[in-house]
Amino acid sequence: MNYLKGKKAYLSGSILNANDDGVSWRTEITPSLTSMGMEVLDPCQKHIALGDDRLNEIGESKKKFRKLILEENFDQVKKEFWPIVRTDLRLVDHCDFVILYQDPSLPTVGTIHELVVATFEKKVILMKYDKEHLETMNPWMATFIKNHHFFATWESMFEYLYDVDAGKLDTSYWVL
Repeated sequence: MNYLKGKKAYLSGSILNANDDGVSWRTEITPSLTSMGMEVLDPCQKHIALGDDRLNEIGESKKKFRKLILEENFDQVKKEFWPIVRTDLRLVDHCDFVILYQDPSLPTVGTIHELVVATFEKKVILMKYDKEHLETMNPWMATFIKNHHFFATWESMFEYLYDVDAGKLDTSYWVL
């Protein structure tokens, strides 16, 4: 049926406090999404032109923002980081659904902001979690995500997506 062909998936999850800037899991699942004909909106792949700089949230840009914070140069942080925040939130606006990788051991603000925006916009949110994190998972997460949209493995999430794509599941809440 190809219900998801041409749809956009936004990949939400910690970047700032992730050891690998949140790149690995996004890189791992992107080929499976694109093979289904979906467009992937990956916040680790954006580059925002600001004057002579090309900013994002990872690598050298991450170091630059850390330095500005340590210098307590909050006006500059706000000026330069706001376009990143706005771009990420616009990607949430633009997507058809969100894939959230939640690791409660990583402090995050942006991911929660994206989750709240997606919830207000009535987006489908699919959450991947690791069983070893259940002890520290915040119960607030259960209020944002439908019961059958929690997945302990990427495989189980993709089985679900394949069923949605094939039209085997009720897609009434998948208003795309």
